[in-house]
Amino acid sequence: MGFLKGILRFFIPGERTLIYTTFDQTQYFKIKSRLSAAGIPHRSKINGGMKALGQRAQYGGKASVQHDLYVRKEDEYRAAKVIH
Repeated sequence: MGFLKGILRFFIPGERTLIYTTFDQTQYFKIKSRLSAAGIPHRSKINGGMKALGQRAQYGGKASVQHDLYVRKEDEYRAAKVIH
């Protein structure tokens, strides 16, 4: 049953709460490592990745890539304590 449950969770993720947003990749990895160290399962969403990098190379400007971290609703309080 665990295998099927894992497949379902992969394709139909449970409700997630946005816990942290940053445009700084260093800050993103810092917060991500804190969540991992605390054993809090999380997911990431990166907006503007390859598209922004292509624009950066084309125009010589700085790319703005947004990094979002999501946690389960029941882990929201614990994650907030770990982050701050």
